[in-house]
Amino acid sequence: MTDPTRVDRARGLLFGLALGDCLGASFEGKDGVTEADIVRAEHATGPLSHTDDTALTLVLARHLAHRRGASNRGRDGVDTDVLARELAEAWEAEPWRGYGGGVTTSFRLITEGTPWREAIRAVFPDGSYGNGGAMRVAPVALAGGDVREVAELARRSAEVTHAHADALHGAVCQAVATHLALGLDATEPVRVARFVPPLRECVRSALWHDKFALVAELADSDVDPGQAAAALGNDVSAPGSVPLALLSFLRHPGRPVAAIRFAIRAGGDTDTVAAMAGALAGAHSGYAALPAHAVSRLEASRHLHLYAEHLA
Repeated sequence: MTDPTRVDRARGLLFGLALGDCLGASFEGKDGVTEADIVRAEHATGPLSHTDDTALTLVLARHLAHRRGASNRGRDGVDTDVLARELAEAWEAEPWRGYGGGVTTSFRLITEGTPWREAIRAVFPDGSYGNGGAMRVAPVALAGGDVREVAELARRSAEVTHAHADALHGAVCQAVATHLALGLDATEPVRVARFVPPLRECVRSALWHDKFALVAELADSDVDPGQAAAALGNDVSAPGSVPLALLSFLRHPGRPVAAIRFAIRAGGDTDTVAAMAGALAGAHSGYAALPAHAVSRLEASRHLHLYAEHLA
């Protein structure tokens, strides 16, 4: 990619994520959301406020931007001790962003001085398999040089809050999918049969392989959002949300708004699924493909531009 295209894709990634988060937050847990409901939200006036999805994505983007170009790239591109503290401090500064009870307890313990490995096990002894690591992971797609590095950065960025294998698989899936979307020609169709296999290679899990097979099948069908949610899940777990976000993108390649709307209409954890779908769609189509009337209202616009330019 040329530099201008790289910057546009980086902005698309971060702004697409924030747009999905902000729009999806209004519909979380609601049944019967229509296209018209979402269109009204898109065209409303006033700022679009984000949740913890965007807040923690910005923390990770800043962390990566500050370390980019230093001698500690690659595996050490994520300093887990520093990142854990930065994430906890973001919660402490704005605890009203919609954080879940489990991660709130972990972050409180971290701010009080508990090592993060102990803090996250204090809440979930077997490790959380929620989608919190996946929801914020997209910026590593801009920091990693190849699929292997992106996967490793994703794991390290997620493990500071989520120790369960499925949560780490979800973060790797979302990060690698975003990396692949960045590398696709926005003018050519996304070929599902070529897009999914690299994800299978990075995520070695029978459960996730079954999910990928179902995503590939549904992507070539006329499945509606409700049917997609019934088949793949739409909850706060990584296995029950990341595949739905992937499908939302693959069903609407080149149409970021349609991908976000599909994710929201699927119901459930709408802000996070739409944020992940928006990151994928924005990374593929770029900032220019996002609706100007909506992205101009994003509360975090200045920081989104800043970190996109640094990471690009």
